[in-house]
This record gives sequence, C-alpha cells and structure tokens, in this order.
Amino acid sequence: MNASDVVRYALAAFLILTGVGLTYALVRLGMLLGQTSTSLEQTMTEVIPMLGKASVTLDQVNDELVKVNQMTDSAVDATEKLDATVRTLSSAIGTPVRAVSGVSAGISHAFQSFRSKRGQRGGVV
Repeated sequence: MNASDVVRYALAAFLILTGVGLTYALVRLGMLLGQTSTSLEQTMTEVIPMLGKASVTLDQVNDELVKVNQMTDSAVDATEKLDATVRTLSSAIGTPVRAVSGVSAGISHAFQSFRSKRGQRGGVV
C-alpha cells in the first residue's frame, strides 16, 4: 500500500461520511417541512372561522354606521329647517320694526326741527 492508496481510502471515507451527513441533514429538513405544513394547516383551520366572525362583526358595524348616518342627515335637515324658520321670522319681524324705527326717527327729527325753529323765533310759531 502506497501513499496514493491511503489518499484514495481517505477520500472514499470522506465522501461516505459526507453522504451520510447530507442524508441526515436532508431527512431533518424533510421532517421540518412536514411539521411546518402541519402547523400551517392548523393555523388555517383556526384563522378561517375567526375571519368569518370578523366579517360578520364588520357587517354589523357597517349597519350601525348607516343608522348613524341617517340620524346625522335628519339632524342636518332639522337644523336647516330651523334656520329657514328663524330667517323667515326675523325678516317678518324685522321689516315692520325697521319701518316703525324709521317713522319714529322722522317724528323725532320733526320735533327737533320744530323746537329749533321755535327757539329761533322767540317761542312764537
């Protein structure tokens, strides 16, 4: 047995040990992938019902939001009607008040003018 035979036997042993090591690693990787697949299936069986419940809950929330939207629309309509009523009343009351105010200002001015002319004439009209 010479040196080249020893190298060949050492290389053969190395390749056999490498093959055994790779086989062990690949078997472990296969088991890991199997466990991952099982875990994923279990997760899916738990998540799908939760998603269904979440969908139902969101539908109920959307229904309540529609009701709230209707209430706010009603409140806006009532506010607009109240505003229109107040404007109408203000206009209906304001116009006669302005007319009376104008008449009283005219009468006041006439009396002041009469007094000032009376004062200039010495009290005789």
